[in-house]
Amino acid sequence: MELQARMAEIKDLGGQVVAVSVDPLAQSQSLASQLKLAFPIVEDRDHAWGSAFGVFHLPGGMDMGPVDSHSIFVVDTAGRIRWKELAPDTMHVPVDDVISALKQA
Repeated sequence: MELQARMAEIKDLGGQVVAVSVDPLAQSQSLASQLKLAFPIVEDRDHAWGSAFGVFHLPGGMDMGPVDSHSIFVVDTAGRIRWKELAPDTMHVPVDDVISALKQA
């Protein structure tokens, strides 16, 4: 995983990776353990984070109703969004774009 491989570079630029999931925390922690992730996963089952970042209540397919969409945000220490990618088709994180956003922060 490219994101994992470049964690030192992200941290050197003052970045911190946090994954947010609507899955139960135990399920996410199990996945994080299996994948040996070097960043925390937080639970957002009430959609507080998804709502705050404007990615909740997007139309769901197959009559699922509103859902949180896959998205990536770079937020600076003042809480400003410096870069974002909403609803990427894959779970690929464009790490070069994240690094560039951190360098501009």
